[in-house]
Amino acid sequence: MQIRRCLIAGAAVCALLVAAACASGPNRTSVPAPADWTPETVPEPLSAVTPVTSPAVELAPPPQADPAGDDPSAGRPAAEPFDDGGLIASAGPVGLRLLRPSGEVVGELGADQVVTQPTWSRDGRRLAATLTDPASGTSRIAVVDIATGDIAAEATPRPYFFYTWSHDGSRLLALGPSQTGGTAGYILDETGAPATDVSLQGQSLFAAWEPGGRRLLLHAGHRLMLINDVDSPRDHNDYGLVGVDFQAPAWVPGTQDFLYVDSYGQAPADAEVEELLERRAATSPKLLRRSADTGEITDLGPAGRYTMLAVHPAGDRVALSSASPEPSDGQGSDSEEASQTEIPAGSVQIIDLATAERRTVIDQIGLWLEWSPDGRRLLVASSAGDPRAGMSWNVWDGTESVELTRFAPSVAFLSSYLPFADQYDETPRLWSPDGDAITFGANTADGDVTVVARLDSAGAVASLGPSDVSFWSPVP
Repeated sequence: MQIRRCLIAGAAVCALLVAAACASGPNRTSVPAPADWTPETVPEPLSAVTPVTSPAVELAPPPQADPAGDDPSAGRPAAEPFDDGGLIASAGPVGLRLLRPSGEVVGELGADQVVTQPTWSRDGRRLAATLTDPASGTSRIAVVDIATGDIAAEATPRPYFFYTWSHDGSRLLALGPSQTGGTAGYILDETGAPATDVSLQGQSLFAAWEPGGRRLLLHAGHRLMLINDVDSPRDHNDYGLVGVDFQAPAWVPGTQDFLYVDSYGQAPADAEVEELLERRAATSPKLLRRSADTGEITDLGPAGRYTMLAVHPAGDRVALSSASPEPSDGQGSDSEEASQTEIPAGSVQIIDLATAERRTVIDQIGLWLEWSPDGRRLLVASSAGDPRAGMSWNVWDGTESVELTRFAPSVAFLSSYLPFADQYDETPRLWSPDGDAITFGANTADGDVTVVARLDSAGAVASLGPSDVSFWSPVP
C-alpha cells in the first residue's frame, strides 16, 4: 500500500480565510467534479425516505471462497439472520438503503442518484449523505430524520466528501473540494444548511469535535488549530506547525485534552521551510497530549512516521498504528533505551495515557482502527500485502488478537474511505451498537456488497445485497 502522506520539501506555509497551511495532502473525492464546475440549477426537492414494507434483499450464504483470497468469507460459514439493533446505511453505487441487520430493507433514498458518505449523528437520529445526479453533476446534501423519514436537502457548491457531527447533533462539519484545489470545510446546522458564512480552507483538513462541547480541533496542512466556537470560527487558537506524519487529531474523552503528532519539535509558528526541514531531520515524531485549557504538553513517546490514532471511549488509552519506525541516524539508536521505546515497523500498539506504557497487540500496520462503542474490543484491518488482493479484520479483546474474517474491500471503500480511516473512526462506523458484529463493504464474485460479520459465530458472514460502503447506526 502506498504511503498516504509525505512532506514536500520547500512547501510554503500560507494563511487562508481562518488559518490553514499549504502542505502535501491527500485529495479526497468520492464523486469528482470538473475543477471549474459550479451548480447552475437547484435540484428538485427530495421527498421523504421511501418506506419498504417487505424485505427487498434476502440473506444468502456468501459465495464460495476464492483460492486467490478475493472472497470476503474466505471459507467462513454463512451467518443466520439476526437483529443486533440499530440500522445499517448501505450506500452505492446508486441509491441508499436503510437495513436491519437481518437484511430487511426499511427505507430507500435517491434510487437514481449516486449516494456517498452516509454519516450517522452520534445519537442515531439523523443521517447525512451526499447525493449527486449522474447526468448533470449537480450535488446536494440530504439529512434524513430517521424517526419521521423526512428529508432536508441543500444544494452544495461541490460534492462533499466527508461529514462529522458535533456531539450534541446541532452542527455538522462538511468537507469538500475547494475552488483553490485544496479542501474546504463548511459548518452546517442540523438540517445541512449553512450555519455560518465563514468557510475553512486548506490544502488538507482533518477535524475532531470536542466531546460534549462545541470546540473543533483542526489539522490543516502542517498546522494545528482549535476553533473555540464553531458559530464564530474566526475565534481560534493556533498551535503552530506540527507536520503531516498523522492526519486526524483526537480528543481524550472526559478531559479537555487532545492527542496529536509533532514532527518539528514544537517549532515556532513563523518557522521557515529550511528550519522545518532541519528540525524534521533531527527530531523523531512524538505523540503529544495537550490541554486545550492550560496548554500543558505531555510527551507520550515516539510516534513513528504515518501515525493513526484511535482513543478508547473511557479516555484512558489510545490505539496507535505506525507504518514504520523513525529511520536510524546511527547515533545511539541501538541503545537499550531506544530499543525499548522505538515503535516496531508495522505495528499496532496500545498506549496507557497515564503512564505512557505500551503494548504491541498486532505486528502489522493497522489500516483501520475502531473501538467498539462499549470499549471492550478494538477492530483492526490489516493486510499481508496489497490491500486490493486481500485484507483481514482482526479483533483485540484486551487479551489477545484474533482474525475475524478475510475480505477484499469494495472499490469505493478501498479508494475513498480506507486511506482516511483515522478521520472516520472519530465515531463508531462499522461496529454494531452492542459490539457483537461489524458491517463493511466487500468485493465478491457477485460484485460489491454490504457484509455483516458476527463475532459469536467465528466470523460467519452474511451478504445484505449490493453496496459500495455500509455504516452501522451508533445506537439500537
